[in-house]
Amino acid sequence: MRSITSAGFASISPKARRSSATRCASPSAAATTSTSSSPSERRPRRRAELTFRSSSSSRRLRLHDSPRAQGWRTPRFARLTGGPCPHSSRLNRSSLHSFRSAVSLALILAALAGACATTPPARRDVVVGLVGEPRTVFEDDPSARFVAAAVTETLVRRDEHDELVPRLAESVPTIENGGLRVVTDDAAASDGRLVATFRLREARWQDGQPITASDVRFAWEQDELAPAGTIVRWMADRIASVEVLSARDFRVLYRNGERWDDYALAPRVLPSHRLAQATAAQRAAYAREPVHAGPFAIAAWLPGSITLSAFKDYVLGPPKLGRLEIHFFSTRAAALQALLKGDIDVAPWPVLEADLAKTLDRFADGTRLLAHYVPTEAMTVLRFGPDPKRFGDPVVRKAIELAVDRQSIVDDVFVGRARVPKTFLLPPHWAASEEAVAGTAPDRDRARSVLVDAGFVKGQFGILERADERMTVTLQVAAGSTARVEVARRVAGDLAAIGIAAEVRERPAADVMADVNGGHFDLAVTPEDASDPQLASARWSGLVDPWFDVLGQLASGLPERNDKRAIYAEMERVWSAALPALPLYQELRVDVAPSALAAVEPTPSGAALSWNAYAWAFAAR
Repeated sequence: MRSITSAGFASISPKARRSSATRCASPSAAATTSTSSSPSERRPRRRAELTFRSSSSSRRLRLHDSPRAQGWRTPRFARLTGGPCPHSSRLNRSSLHSFRSAVSLALILAALAGACATTPPARRDVVVGLVGEPRTVFEDDPSARFVAAAVTETLVRRDEHDELVPRLAESVPTIENGGLRVVTDDAAASDGRLVATFRLREARWQDGQPITASDVRFAWEQDELAPAGTIVRWMADRIASVEVLSARDFRVLYRNGERWDDYALAPRVLPSHRLAQATAAQRAAYAREPVHAGPFAIAAWLPGSITLSAFKDYVLGPPKLGRLEIHFFSTRAAALQALLKGDIDVAPWPVLEADLAKTLDRFADGTRLLAHYVPTEAMTVLRFGPDPKRFGDPVVRKAIELAVDRQSIVDDVFVGRARVPKTFLLPPHWAASEEAVAGTAPDRDRARSVLVDAGFVKGQFGILERADERMTVTLQVAAGSTARVEVARRVAGDLAAIGIAAEVRERPAADVMADVNGGHFDLAVTPEDASDPQLASARWSGLVDPWFDVLGQLASGLPERNDKRAIYAEMERVWSAALPALPLYQELRVDVAPSALAAVEPTPSGAALSWNAYAWAFAAR
């Protein structure tokens, strides 16, 4: 079915495009199709006949009575075979004319066969389904992150192997290539500082203006104004200053004592020629439809869908696809149905999750669609509120660790494909050392005994009480993940078995995190990113143990990974002993895409699937 998209393109659904491949058939098939609609097909078949006109009258001659069947040869055949040629006659001229017509028809059919045998061009558009429509491209939302990764570009990023790779920068500054130095003679940095020198590729913004080193400094100055506690602000705070050396060269001086492994990810670019003098309204419009340097640009954004068109001057070369069509769905079920019907091509994580593994195994088996499963460096945890009468008590936390059967939850919800973490860092990340932490097997009898020893007794309906504190609590869960909500309900069931009555309440993720950060909650099931050990450690600062914070500062100042790993191993032991949260499961991302779509590379860091959309390409059919 054809429809006109918001960008004015004639759009054909993926399913319609696939069926159109059958329209070009062989000559024999075309002939069959043509004859099947002819009224003559409904008449009884007769032997093929040829009509010719003799000198005296018109009559029909059956094919088996033709001159060729009787051994006659036209002059052309006589020349070729040396056989006899009958005297010229109107009959012979008619036979020759019929032969020439047959040859012409054969040549036409051969030409048609050649045309249909030509390989049709590969598809150059992809239809993506997302759940939830963001208000802007820069929201902290999975749908917004997918769009942002396609329309914006970074200096450096992590690839599918979790390695730093250059994008707008010509290379990643390192000690080995001379781009990174540790300066120890700076009076303003008594503990030494990292200094990285970058060179930009010859690149342009999507409006044609060149990208310069001044755009990097402008972006850092803007990020320094971001609210405290945001990722943008945290990364900007790693930097002491940005020095412009030339139009394409700049130097980043990191703060005193900084030894951050992801130092190259801190600087970024913003178009200063558009934003430096922009009003609040203009900045709001920019957040909705940014003009940046990504492989795709926003061509149209109408309620329910976005059309992204390829940016031919993209820094790494023109994208192989010409267009991305993004459709927004209100629920995961609607997106799944669209995928099953062929209305969308790609359903990126977290649109679908590993709790759908059984369903995905039935239709995303690689025949038409392929499900990519990749363990991420992120997990979902049960956060404990700080109230010392409740979950601020380490004894209560230990009892909950014994009561919740996390492996059973993983086996049931994720068909055993996810794993249960032990601590706040996750393998296979280089900083994780889970072998340093002993696992805890579920033991509800022991959990009840621990709570009794802590002064809890059974009250009405078997709910635990201590002094005037009754253990009826609210378990908040960040919305946006069906699997996460199901896990929260399973946790509530395990808590009920030891006398803690937990009401599961699903709320927007931003609201849940606001309560968590403010300490105004009992229990909360939230996602936690552990892809950067330094940032992950900073999130738990003040919630574990003073020694944990000291170790975190020490690790951030060490230059070598081996030394850092030893410090992080000790931090994991301290974290597990204090148990500020109970790790429930490691996130297992599931991205579903056509098996014919090349270069789909999910990353363990949890980056949006569109991080390398410029390389996506369909194989020629």
